[in-house]
Amino acid sequence: MKRPTMLVQALLRQAALDLDISVERDIAVMRDRCKHEGLSFLTITLPMLSDALEYGLEHGFLSCPTSFSRHGTLPRFLGGLFRNVFDKDGRLLSEACPDSVYWIRQICRFMKKLKIPCSSERNARAVESFLKIEGELAHGTPLIEREDLLLDKVSGIIWSQVFPEINPTTLVCSHGPGVTAERKSANNRYAISHWNTRSELNYPSDLHCWPNYDHAARHTGIRVGTTVSDGIRFLSVRDELPVRVVFVPKTQVAPRVIAIEPSHVQYMQQGLKDHMYAILESHRLTRLSIRFTRQSVNQKLAYRSSIDKRLATLDLKDASDRVHLGLVQRIFKTSGILEYLEDARSLHATLPNGTNVVLHKYASMGSALCFPVEACVFYTLVQCAMHKYNRRNPSSRSIAEYSRKIDIYGDDIIVPVEVAEHVVEYLESYLLKVNVSKSFRFGNFRESCGGDFYKGVAVNPVYARTVPHDDSRHWFAEEMMSWNVTADLFYLRGKWQVAQVIRDLLAEVAGCSIARTRVLGAGVAHASLLFDTKLKYDAKYCGWKQRRLHFIPVKTKDIIDGNDTACLLKWGIQRRRALLCQEEYPVRGSNLLSDRERAAATLGQLLDGATRRPGSPGSGAVRLGGILPIRDDCVQGEGVDPSLVPQLCVQGDKNRFVGARHEDDVSNRGELSPWRYPSVFALLREESESLDFHTSVKRGGFKSKHRWVSLVS
Repeated sequence: MKRPTMLVQALLRQAALDLDISVERDIAVMRDRCKHEGLSFLTITLPMLSDALEYGLEHGFLSCPTSFSRHGTLPRFLGGLFRNVFDKDGRLLSEACPDSVYWIRQICRFMKKLKIPCSSERNARAVESFLKIEGELAHGTPLIEREDLLLDKVSGIIWSQVFPEINPTTLVCSHGPGVTAERKSANNRYAISHWNTRSELNYPSDLHCWPNYDHAARHTGIRVGTTVSDGIRFLSVRDELPVRVVFVPKTQVAPRVIAIEPSHVQYMQQGLKDHMYAILESHRLTRLSIRFTRQSVNQKLAYRSSIDKRLATLDLKDASDRVHLGLVQRIFKTSGILEYLEDARSLHATLPNGTNVVLHKYASMGSALCFPVEACVFYTLVQCAMHKYNRRNPSSRSIAEYSRKIDIYGDDIIVPVEVAEHVVEYLESYLLKVNVSKSFRFGNFRESCGGDFYKGVAVNPVYARTVPHDDSRHWFAEEMMSWNVTADLFYLRGKWQVAQVIRDLLAEVAGCSIARTRVLGAGVAHASLLFDTKLKYDAKYCGWKQRRLHFIPVKTKDIIDGNDTACLLKWGIQRRRALLCQEEYPVRGSNLLSDRERAAATLGQLLDGATRRPGSPGSGAVRLGGILPIRDDCVQGEGVDPSLVPQLCVQGDKNRFVGARHEDDVSNRGELSPWRYPSVFALLREESESLDFHTSVKRGGFKSKHRWVSLVS
């Protein structure tokens, strides 16, 4: 507990420096309780004090947790900070100090989200909670099926227009980055071994399991429960594989319950998810309300609402686990997507204790469709609540009008304050549960999508993600990279004393000093606003190079080179997705592109737009030929996030590029040099070289190495 105590002590001393208060007694109390209670004081007990603070900000009075001694109604621990927010009777001050609110939350929540497993007792309670929710959904089916003409009408208007019909040829199934229930490696999952018979109508195997119809033609018919020559087995409903329920670290209070899908089911889900994302973020009835790629909109609304208190931020508890399958079927019954949603879900789950349960929820967290489906369900119910509150007959016009007042990102919901109570009642009438401790509508505190604000001041804390072990032998690549990012966040916020303590710790663990840089990018380096260190002049490029510590992902053998079906399928999926994106979807907001494809598509749009005036035909979408190969030795464009987008091969003076994830102004492009489109064969050759059929990245495996990084831009 030496290093965790040292880091929290650094936070206390930084707070004393910023607010001119004394924290010596707080440091002594913290050390004593850490000595006797261990890490649980920092991960479980202290966050309870922050929850009490947020309750006081919302309701106007403080209720001190019983695990802390009190002086009157205020806790003795951090008493100097609490006295800047509440009076001696626990009532909220009219001029409460936002900086004190920030420091209470920063100190109390700093180690709340450490990635360490929970105790066996808490995992057992999580299993009981999972089964309890399933029981509530099973017994609550009559509530879902009750007569509600308003819900049926609103659902019919929205989803019959947003998802009228699906062209099966536009669904490009693909594998996600996560693990699978069968524990298949990244390459081997392209050798599809199972397929659900009930999914064959909407997800035909000859379209999705084979790279072309020539391969599919070699295998005629569907033989249920048998194995065909290439190893694909068609499963009946009785034989379908279950999802594997596991626990992953969330907080020390309770783990996060994740359902790992079978590889072939995940394969279908990814294709439908990409289709839903693209449509929901572009259709006129949903694009202003439902988002999947930009949290900044919700954060800005939370910031404004912390000042004018016009909007309420709502958070749902166990949001994904409480979306009833019957509710999804009722909401989407007039759409053309319901059968696809039903065929791409798993029917039952296997718990860690071996128990198998039939799922009454649509999907647990871990399913690729969980996020878009729950957003659609919440949006529909909020629309119903607003129509009911205003006693208005639903129509396309009224729904489009109310969509401007609703913002949904997953289970983070923002609605006007005057309808918040009615929205909560309507959501809970369909077996959903609003998290009262994380929903705010009365005070000046707002929280949404990681943006926490009090009276217009950002008070969101920096979270530690990995344990700062006392033994340096337990520090690996994940710990080094995580704490380096944590130090940079403190540095950029002006908390330089805390940042320096973490950086000194990293130098001690690494056994060498770590470079400081004004140009972030590849490798481990400390952010600096003033200077660069560990430099060497490169006469070849007439510029400086910097020596940085790199953690290179370790690859493991994952050979499918001898399986022509799997190799062609992997290659064809990338090409097919890229071509469909070029033909049907604009660059902005398109989620069907990978990061590499998105960067190339953006580059193609900018080069195409340089010879056209804005608004001219073809200037807003990527056409065939817009996807360009990107070489690693090209000059990096300014304004592109180097962690997400590869280097862009463009020359020019301070060219400005905008990633497809953002909606910034692209008018200031600068002078672009001429670009020669490559031949089709060159394009195919470069893409083929980027695919690896022999190895895959080992999760959590890294090897360290020092490299020279060019600072020439």
